Amino acid sequence: CLSLSMQFSDKVMMSAYIFLLDYLHRILKNHTAHACDGETLSIRCPTRTSVAVLSAFYGRRVPSPYLCPHKVMSECQDRRECQIPVVSPVFGQDPCPETSKYIIVSYKCKPVPSRG
Repeated sequence: CLSLSMQFSDKVMMSAYIFLLDYLHRILKNHTAHACDGETLSIRCPTRTSVAVLSAFYGRRVPSPYLCPHKVMSECQDRRECQIPVVSPVFGQDPCPETSKYIIVSYKCKPVPSRG
């Protein structure tokens, strides 16, 4: 009976360990999200974490890039999830009219400090 109890306890501990490793992997790794003109960029972090934007690019690499970290930061930074429509008016003056553009955002999911 004791060994059966220990086996169950070991399985519970292993399950908790695997869950913790998966959680740590998701919050420590860099994520990339992208969307094209007319789509919606969606970013989502696990519970009790929030977005930490590392970089954001909107435009087209050719002929010239148009960086847009301010819009992404204001909509996503320190939130668990965010959605941004990928249309030129959202990002200000269109740097390349008549050219389809895209957005690429690099971010991490950082733990949210507990309130207590």
